[in-house]
Amino acid sequence: MPQMSKVKLYAAIRRDHRGGMSMRELERKHGVTCRTVRKALDSS
Repeated sequence: MPQMSKVKLYAAIRRDHRGGMSMRELERKHGVTCRTVRKALDSS
């Protein structure tokens, strides 16, 4: 599977979070660390 750009990854994380996914679910689904999830949610 090709690597997703950071912009698209962050957008996908924010979209899934708005859909009700927990931090842990976001980490597992997107294969990232909790720090990356936090950065995505903190960025605009």
